[in-house]
Amino acid sequence: MDLGQVIFDTIANPDVAYLLLILGLLSLVVAAAAPGTGFAEMAAGLCLILAFIGLTRLPVNWAGLLLVVGGFALLILDLKLQTWAVAVGGAVALAIGSVFLFQVTEQAVRVSLWLVGASTIGSLAFFGFAVNRVMRAMRQPARVNPRTIVGSIGAIRTPVTKANHMTGTAHIEGELWTVTANQPLAADTTIVVEEIDGLTLKVRPLDAGESGSDTGTSAGINSTAVTRPPIPLSEKEHNQNGRTV
Repeated sequence: MDLGQVIFDTIANPDVAYLLLILGLLSLVVAAAAPGTGFAEMAAGLCLILAFIGLTRLPVNWAGLLLVVGGFALLILDLKLQTWAVAVGGAVALAIGSVFLFQVTEQAVRVSLWLVGASTIGSLAFFGFAVNRVMRAMRQPARVNPRTIVGSIGAIRTPVTKANHMTGTAHIEGELWTVTANQPLAADTTIVVEEIDGLTLKVRPLDAGESGSDTGTSAGINSTAVTRPPIPLSEKEHNQNGRTV
């Protein structure tokens, strides 16, 4: 038996297919809550594809599958409503859907009850603490004044690529920001902030002739260049000794 067949048989195991489905849905939520990293999106896509391949070889009960997805939808809704009642309802739907994920006529095909319990409790804890804290942090107003962040210089941390829909992350003003650009940007590329849209910054690469003093910024610290207005003629008619300038 070749390696491909071994992998195919492994993901066709009910417990493995179910676990891949749960991990894929959790990764999908993380990708939606904190976009731009690329890791969560890749993990969600990989797990869901493998779960779909495994489920196609199993007698899936579509009602149970809808309950699993619906349970996750209720848990996501609870992030907006901030009520434990919706979260508990989502956990119950997730547990019931997991138990009846496969047709009950096939006694040999079922998900381990221990795995169902662990997945349900783990998902509830995940939404109740980890994602909830992320969403609250994202709703907090930015500590940096939008008028000062524009023009700041920073460095790319997560590359901006077409695969990530031209988004990435950058270290600017001592914080990690989600950024977008009109062109791909590699890691450690020095960039300049052009615009701010909510919690996302539009950036461009720093030109060779620019520097922190040219743009009124330094790496991570914004400083506004102050230009003194012209001195009125009445003030420069005499110097401090009373002579005409």
